[in-house]
Amino acid sequence: MREFLRENPASSFIMGGMENVGEEKSARVGYGVLALMVFGTILGGLLQNAVSTVLPAIMAETHVSVGMAQWLVTLFQLCLGVVIPLVAFLVRRFDVKSLFVSSTALFAAGTFLVAAGDSFTAMFIGRFLQGVAAGVSFPLIQVVVFQNYPRNRWGTIMGILGLAFGFAPNIGPTIAGICADIWGWRSMFWAVAVLSAVVAIAMAVFLPRGMADGEDRRLDWPSVGLSTMGFGGVLLSFTNATDAGPLSVACLAPLAVGTLCTVLFLWRQRRIPNPLWDLDAFHDRDFTVGTIMVCLLFSAFIGVTLVLPLGMQEVQGFSTLEAGMALLPGTIAALIMNPLSGIMMDRIGVRPVICFGSVLLLAGTIPMMWLAQMDDLALIMLLQGIRTFGISSLIQPIGTWSVRSLHGRLIPDGTSISNTLRNVAAAFGTSIMVLLMSIGGPIGGVSAFGVDAAIAFSAVCSAVLLVLSFAFVRK
Repeated sequence: MREFLRENPASSFIMGGMENVGEEKSARVGYGVLALMVFGTILGGLLQNAVSTVLPAIMAETHVSVGMAQWLVTLFQLCLGVVIPLVAFLVRRFDVKSLFVSSTALFAAGTFLVAAGDSFTAMFIGRFLQGVAAGVSFPLIQVVVFQNYPRNRWGTIMGILGLAFGFAPNIGPTIAGICADIWGWRSMFWAVAVLSAVVAIAMAVFLPRGMADGEDRRLDWPSVGLSTMGFGGVLLSFTNATDAGPLSVACLAPLAVGTLCTVLFLWRQRRIPNPLWDLDAFHDRDFTVGTIMVCLLFSAFIGVTLVLPLGMQEVQGFSTLEAGMALLPGTIAALIMNPLSGIMMDRIGVRPVICFGSVLLLAGTIPMMWLAQMDDLALIMLLQGIRTFGISSLIQPIGTWSVRSLHGRLIPDGTSISNTLRNVAAAFGTSIMVLLMSIGGPIGGVSAFGVDAAIAFSAVCSAVLLVLSFAFVRK
């Protein structure tokens, strides 16, 4: 670090303030540089779900159907599921600075395509580039934190980083809607494209090399193919199940291919010298339990963001505005609790934070099992607020706790595994809830019983998560 500062005097300001801030070691990367990386990641989070708000405008301009336009949302998630498994290899093979600059520049290029594209094809390619770039940067910044900052600061830093993964995706659709009403739907994408390009240039100037140790490793292409077909197939199956049904060819075919390829991928990782994933990470009990908890958490809460507004409008007769207001506590909770939970984790320990968050999640979910009978918007917002404050207290602390006990060489693998599986769990949970919503209702519709059943599924996941929290999480 000192050599870098001597060779780059102009970087000393943004890299300044490097004192011994940890008990185990000093941070090897300046907090100014970290802030730059976090900002770049937040830009990716903002556009993750923002397209959903402007789909009607895109459909009107490109003359495509709802099913085709929905791919602009689905494609991003599929790219995350395909690319994230490769990040552990990329971190070992390439310099982190090169990865960050390349992924941010790629995200800027994809966003420019979406903003300027006059055809659905151009926008589709742009979303593909955005998803690939985000698939690299989202887990990459976590690896940088775990490998370059003292462990007694992980909670605080990851809590702040949670704004990119929790708050930004929640607020993105709202910002997109405001921009669309005032300046047109393309305005937000133009702004993010320009900011991403500026961030990429700043990263090229200020990011130091050597943030993670590189190794001379070759990419195992059969593993890449199996990973892509496996996780991509499973995610595509769960996505198709919500539209075509669980017994449709569009669901069963990719599920069969994806499951087979995933099994072969895991089998191969145990038998080659340079695996994409080092499965030794699962020898650590905390990591294994933490990964299960992360999957339960994402299964429990992602689908509710779809069930809640649909149930309120289709079953209870609430307006679109009122249904949107019910989701507002989630945005507020992400803004407050993501950083606060990380700070509390460092100050009072991980067990109280995770146990408290688990209690809040279950306490808010159980009463919502009778959502279809509720006609009080204030009560629904209160219960959703309790749930989301619990969720925002859990996301980063569980992920950080599960990685803490891994040896340094396994951290990239653990991060890649956890991020991949939580995306699969989110897609699975959402599919289950959407299918449950339709029980007893018209074809393509929802029923009161189905809505309550979907929330009950979330409650079961939350209850298991609570048991694991009290049984296994230790300081």
